[in-house]
Amino acid sequence: MAASAQTTGAQATGALPTVRRLVLYILFFTLVTVAAMGASGLLALGMSPGETAGTGRTSALARAIAFLVIAGPLALLLWRTLSKRLLQPAESAAPAWGLYLAAMYATALITASTSSFSLLGTLAMGRTDGWGQDLAAALVWGGVWWWHQRIWRNARIAPRSLPNLPGILGSWYGLLVGATAVAFALSVVFSAALGTFFHAPSIGSPWWKGMLAQLPWIAGGLAVWWWHWVRRGMGLVRGGFADVALVLVGVLAAGAATLGSAGYLLYTFGNAALRGPSLQLLAPAPLALGTALAGSLVCSLAPAWFAGRLPGTLEAGRQVVSGLGLAAGASGLGVCINAALASLVPPLAGDNTRSLLLAGLIWLVLGAVTWWRAWRPGKPADPRGRRVYLVAVFGISAVVALIALLVAGFRFIEFLLEPDRLASGLLESVRAPIGLLTATALVSLYHFVVWRADRTVLETTETQADGALESILLVAGGDARPLRAALAKSTGARVRLLARAGDEYQATEEELAAAIASVDGAGPRIMLLIDGPGSVRAIELE
Repeated sequence: MAASAQTTGAQATGALPTVRRLVLYILFFTLVTVAAMGASGLLALGMSPGETAGTGRTSALARAIAFLVIAGPLALLLWRTLSKRLLQPAESAAPAWGLYLAAMYATALITASTSSFSLLGTLAMGRTDGWGQDLAAALVWGGVWWWHQRIWRNARIAPRSLPNLPGILGSWYGLLVGATAVAFALSVVFSAALGTFFHAPSIGSPWWKGMLAQLPWIAGGLAVWWWHWVRRGMGLVRGGFADVALVLVGVLAAGAATLGSAGYLLYTFGNAALRGPSLQLLAPAPLALGTALAGSLVCSLAPAWFAGRLPGTLEAGRQVVSGLGLAAGASGLGVCINAALASLVPPLAGDNTRSLLLAGLIWLVLGAVTWWRAWRPGKPADPRGRRVYLVAVFGISAVVALIALLVAGFRFIEFLLEPDRLASGLLESVRAPIGLLTATALVSLYHFVVWRADRTVLETTETQADGALESILLVAGGDARPLRAALAKSTGARVRLLARAGDEYQATEEELAAAIASVDGAGPRIMLLIDGPGSVRAIELE
């Protein structure tokens, strides 16, 4: 009987509950999605009966009814079972429940909001095509989102594992939507301004209608972000996935958009200056300028978001900026080498060497400045804090070098087999991979030197710490807890307190330090015995 009970307990706490939860929540996610698709499709057909006719309408109606009638009741039955299970702490604390709620919350929020913004933007432009489908999707998926945000706020069944994940995803999604819409709206304005200089013919809707179409996306995205970040307090969440999302979206995505758009904008202006300004050459400038401004706006808010974060999060953000600059600078260096090699061979048609060299110089300067400001070479840094960064650089460099070698090898073998096929010669065919390979080799060489220096520092530190104390047994009378805390702070060792009976003898921190110094280097574990006033014995432990 005891063995049977133990086996049952082992099964209850083994992999079976985890697998069961995964299966149930995946099934529930599928049923809710299918039922919502059926309801929105049925509602769309009722709102706009004239959009589909004949066989297409019959098929759409049958599909919508089947989805709703079959998946809807099954989803409700399964939810009744799940909601009862979630009253148990073990179920509501399972990671599978937190993942499901975050996934369905984000899915419903994205579908409902994009349908609403699209509907409002289309109406702002004076068009009504597809309004029934957008409105139906907004209403149905909005109801699914409202249901799941009520679950999220219900303290009895809310997930205890990953409790803030739905709000974190919602806040950063809203910010991405708002910033992207700002970039497109600014590009519409800049395109209209550019058209006035070159007297471009107006085709289609006026520019201000395109601006109005972006306003629902801007206002809606920022409202979604504010509701989660401020109203639901996601801006105050620290640690874990909140910090990871901040680095990924607030630094990596915004920084890449700003740096990439700024480089492309400078290249567009520089290329127009070399070849003569024209509407065709300056056409990409409005979108690049709008994206750079929107990205820089998000980057300007990042310092306030990083306030109060862990030092590791601040270091991760700095290293991501350094990585962006390093990627841009290395790419620019590779393009410069490519342009230098291109000048050694006669061009096939035209001469784009100057434009290629201009692009390489722009990326090289922008990337070098960004990398220099973030990496701060020459300043002391914690070697432990950048080991992951160096490994990532080596890994990415290895991938780029491998691809460049494969392309160069393919071109070389192709030239050997059919030299007449590559009329421009071998150098013309391999100059691009040679540029990338050279830049990657230089980047790897520099970071290898940094890695070796950091490794030397770490080995020295570990060697010096070999003789450091690991644990101290303090034997004292009276209330020695303050003395124990001070000893742990000054030595960094684990301090255990063993109270003596029959006396109240204490010692000062200086007396304890002197006793420790008397056996310094003898071993990692010692005992400090307070015999009497001013008498402390240090005994090495095995």
